[in-house]
Amino acid sequence: MKKILTIITGVLFACMVNAQETDNVAKWDFPVRYGTPEWEKLESFEERMMAYNIPDELIRKISTPELVKVCLAYPEWRLIHAFDDRRTGLSYIMSQFNGFHELLSRRDATKELIRVYAKMDPLAIEDDWTAVQKGRYVFNISYVELMLSVRRVIENLDEQDRQALSNEVVLKYRQKKQRPDVYGLWELSPIAGLGLNIIDRDGEFSKNDAKLRSLKQHFITDDMEVLDRIFESVNSQKK
Repeated sequence: MKKILTIITGVLFACMVNAQETDNVAKWDFPVRYGTPEWEKLESFEERMMAYNIPDELIRKISTPELVKVCLAYPEWRLIHAFDDRRTGLSYIMSQFNGFHELLSRRDATKELIRVYAKMDPLAIEDDWTAVQKGRYVFNISYVELMLSVRRVIENLDEQDRQALSNEVVLKYRQKKQRPDVYGLWELSPIAGLGLNIIDRDGEFSKNDAKLRSLKQHFITDDMEVLDRIFESVNSQKK
């Protein structure tokens, strides 16, 4: 174990020293990951998870826009699907990678996540894409929606942010509903959970509805009427 930890420390230090900088913006691209020689030297799951972490000396130099890119490129997002519900899976992966912790500690993270989300187009899926390509694209959108739904992000919404985000979730929900062949209940649940968190910050909207409370807790539902009702409420609260 001591030998393995020495290898990890050495590799991460080398990556930190050799990190590319463009216009003084630090970068991180997960140099130790599946398929690299360094990865094969790591013997346990815990060691491999540790190898993804950004060195402390570098993480503070990474801009918030770049850090959002890093978090969205985290190689183990797939682990979110290893749990019974997305909320538990999200909490788990965020506890494993220090990039998420750093991002959520920044006051400008909410505005940057909204900016990134606004640029995403749920309808930019070509019919000739493979199922894998379509799935990857859909998941990338849902990952941003899940990050935006985190309590700390929601609590940082000022009125302007709330309106901007409400506009985006209503627009994207309507767009997703245009492609039922791609976006089913499973794919629509994250954006519905996000919309619910926006309008239910104090818990009043969902307190008397078990299905809403379940969606808010697990980010999974099997009832399309629940999703539509959420977005009617989000839309009605827009200015």
